[in-house]
Amino acid sequence: MLIPTDSLATLTSTSNIEFENLIVNGTEEAEAEEIKEWHFHVYFFQNNEKSKASALVLRQKIIELTREGFFYPVPSSVNMAPLGPHPIGSYEVWCPKEHFNRVFSWFVLHRGQHSVLVHPLTVEEIKDHTEREVWMGTPMPLDTERLHERLPQVPLQYPELKMGYSAPPSSR
Repeated sequence: MLIPTDSLATLTSTSNIEFENLIVNGTEEAEAEEIKEWHFHVYFFQNNEKSKASALVLRQKIIELTREGFFYPVPSSVNMAPLGPHPIGSYEVWCPKEHFNRVFSWFVLHRGQHSVLVHPLTVEEIKDHTEREVWMGTPMPLDTERLHERLPQVPLQYPELKMGYSAPPSSR
């Protein structure tokens, strides 16, 4: 849909937003500029063999697609019991912004019965897990007791890949 030129002129002339001083959800401009890394947490019922097997097949497919160059997420180890804020068996899949669209789309199409928590990686762990999260499937209650309200810096994962927050400045 095209916006008429006169509407654009009205919109821009009446706007009082100063983008150089932008603050989003209480974060400073540099942090709010762009989320560069994400976690996808895949949940399964660790005492249900069918649920566990299905989650492990999904993880193996992610590994295979990464090896084939389809996308570049990094699945972590499998938690066969609640761990951290996660109430049941789960595993994390780290995803840099460079592959977010493809990874998100893939999970939408292939997650099956599994709930998947998608959240950004910023310095505000609690907000990332409770206010900035997206759920595919049934949301799970999270125990945020061990999460930090504010970290000194974004935790870097897999800096050797030079993606996300670890990308060279020219490609950020």
